[in-house]
Amino acid sequence: MVRALVRDAIDNHRDDPQLLRIMIEEASFSQELLDTIDRHGRDRVEQVRDLLARHADVRVRDLPTAAELIVFTVEANTHKLMAAPQTVPVESFENELVDMLTRYLRGSG
Repeated sequence: MVRALVRDAIDNHRDDPQLLRIMIEEASFSQELLDTIDRHGRDRVEQVRDLLARHADVRVRDLPTAAELIVFTVEANTHKLMAAPQTVPVESFENELVDMLTRYLRGSG
């Protein structure tokens, strides 16, 4: 499940990393677009929260906060990796991010 979340984020940002970098650094957005982005983010957090709630091996103190952290962690790190010159191979990035999130969700070090 975690790998699918990470891979989905990577795949969504792979097509045009240069465009992503420009959008992050230089673009201005209309309020309508900002509202759409915000709504999409809330929907994504809700989907992840619902998904995590169905797995007995998820051991976090606060499920809504955990879902928010996971979505933000995956998105922020994926944006950074894809928008900047790659110093880490994508496969290594995916494996390490999946391992990090899985350990967090299972409550193991």
